[in-house]
Amino acid sequence: MLVLGINKILKWCQITSGGRTYTCPIKVTDGEIFFLFKKEWHKATQFASEHMVELVQEDGNVFSRPFKN
Repeated sequence: MLVLGINKILKWCQITSGGRTYTCPIKVTDGEIFFLFKKEWHKATQFASEHMVELVQEDGNVFSRPFKN
């Protein structure tokens, strides 16, 4: 399983597992991002790709940037 990207605006992430791509809901707990896959919550940083990006909104601007923990 590999996290490809995180959309913090719409609260979902995109992962790949077994050759398929999935869109999973996320939640933030104590500053950590978790995603729900097959009825189980997983830490996004444990499955993060080194090229993972996040979509964020700051000061009214929407942009994509490399993921930072």
